[in-house]
Amino acid sequence: MEFTEYTAKHADKIYNKIKEYIPNREPKEHYEWVAEYTNRRGKYGRPGLIVLWCELYGGKVEDAILPAATMQASEDWILVHDDWQDGNSLRRGKPTLHKIAGDYFAVNAGDAMHMVNWKMAHDAAKKLGQRGEEFYNRFYQMLLVTAEGQYYDMDLTKRVKDIRKFSLDDYYRSISAKTPYYTVYGPMQFGAIVAGKGSDKELDKIKEYGYPLGVAFQIKDDILDCTADEKVFGKSIGTDVYEGVKTAILWHFVRNAKEGDVRKVEAIYKKDRKDKTPADVKTVIDLFVQNGSIEFAKEKMEEFGNQALKKFEENTKNIPEGEIKKTARDAIHHMVKRIK
Repeated sequence: MEFTEYTAKHADKIYNKIKEYIPNREPKEHYEWVAEYTNRRGKYGRPGLIVLWCELYGGKVEDAILPAATMQASEDWILVHDDWQDGNSLRRGKPTLHKIAGDYFAVNAGDAMHMVNWKMAHDAAKKLGQRGEEFYNRFYQMLLVTAEGQYYDMDLTKRVKDIRKFSLDDYYRSISAKTPYYTVYGPMQFGAIVAGKGSDKELDKIKEYGYPLGVAFQIKDDILDCTADEKVFGKSIGTDVYEGVKTAILWHFVRNAKEGDVRKVEAIYKKDRKDKTPADVKTVIDLFVQNGSIEFAKEKMEEFGNQALKKFEENTKNIPEGEIKKTARDAIHHMVKRIK
């Protein structure tokens, strides 16, 4: 079974579990906004990894549903805040919440969902018994690290105005504290914990392949931000250029393009977001393509993706081949090769 089929198979159970926790009371409009992103039904990749890795390590699907719902609920409030911070206009194919409700109401709705999320985490931990404390503590650590990652991301974006003054290591640091942990190896580790295989040694083995996979996933996301069809992608395109995000694509461009082209892009990046036009964004992306910077990013993505696949095979030798392991392997391929 392909990973997308697997996540779809369990998506309704996860969605319904989240809905159980969102209050149905006054003020009605407020709770409609609290549930807005939940009701849009994301791709469920992160909760899908929890359920899948639980099965991979011999656990029961039913034990993983509430932890998976807890993971998805965290995405539903984090994205509300991220969209507001980044000035995004599209999320899951519809206008972002702050565009619909306004900044103040959107952030408040995100805060409320955050509160709901901790109730879910508490209940998941209680239900897991002896495994619950490990799940709860690692869930807390993951979200704390995710906020640190957002800091690094905003620091590199907002404070480093000169596109010539950041390194590839700066870029990796800005994504490593967020995407690999939150999107990939954190959910995988939760699945193993739910299955009762949460030893430090086993969780470290998961990180060894989950980390490079997360880096590959983020690089792919940067590529899609330049090349995807917005209607297919389901979120705003060109956001990195609008926001001034420092990516591996930009790093390569600065070091390989003609000085005149670098100055042209530099001038656009120095503009405030509100002053950048779609034509500015197109200019930058076209120059990225012309100078091989998108191809450079693809090579890096494949490098990290191949590293992840190799480590997965090495670190799961003790897990027998079967349908679940094939699906886990497909999940790794899917996260690198995805087109949307």
